[in-house]
Amino acid sequence: MSTRFGFVRREGTIHNLNPAMKLLSLTFLMISILVYPSWVLSGLLLLVNLVSFRAARVPIRISSNRVRFLVIFSLVLLLFQIFLTPNGTILTYIVPKIGNIGPFIPITSFGLERGLSISLRFLLIVFSSMLFISVTNPTLLAHALTKFRIPYRYSFALVIALRFLPLFDMETNLVRMSQKSRGLSSEIGGLKKIIRTIRYTFYPLLVSALSRVETLSLSMDGRGFGYRPERSYLQESTWSKTDYLVMALSVGLLFFCFLLALGMLPELSAIL
Repeated sequence: MSTRFGFVRREGTIHNLNPAMKLLSLTFLMISILVYPSWVLSGLLLLVNLVSFRAARVPIRISSNRVRFLVIFSLVLLLFQIFLTPNGTILTYIVPKIGNIGPFIPITSFGLERGLSISLRFLLIVFSSMLFISVTNPTLLAHALTKFRIPYRYSFALVIALRFLPLFDMETNLVRMSQKSRGLSSEIGGLKKIIRTIRYTFYPLLVSALSRVETLSLSMDGRGFGYRPERSYLQESTWSKTDYLVMALSVGLLFFCFLLALGMLPELSAIL
């Protein structure tokens, strides 16, 4: 059974980038959009992110339930900010004036900008994380982190999380298919039905996770994991000129956002 999460093995420039550089770039990107929360900048970076999906030949299916939920949730965030932010210039009203009644629920310029900023930042963070997971080999990531003097025990924990993510997604699909074959369906019409659905889904996943953890623990003990302070790797990561270039662009983006936040680039702040 296929899964929609996890590393997608491809050959290309984005896949061949150093995993540590990808992790640092993702971190710098998130810090940048938090330092300077501009909806224009977030929209441009989101467009670059979607183009990167295309360039990496990693499918992002808008028809998928999870991706559709993320898009709908971002729209809900946008609408909440529009409805609940009265500050700024009034652009129009949701409920127009009818006779002597109204208008109600104004849409302001500040509310629209704030809503776009929050919703686009949410999508950018989620899709950037999805791209990182899809184009990063966990084994190479573990080796890359040890180059930064991080003990391999800690880097291995991150690798296990990335490895188990597609497995748990597959297990969830299997549990739901088993429930449907037995006449059970997901119910969301009330608190009791939601708790019932969570119980029927969570308990099998918990049992499966515990069994996998126990098997993994026995396997690690049998191979002497943690016996020596260092370990060898079958695959090793390297840095190339492209890695240094992308790293310089990421640092430049972070520095640029700090300058915008401090008001040192007033001309660009007016545009972004």
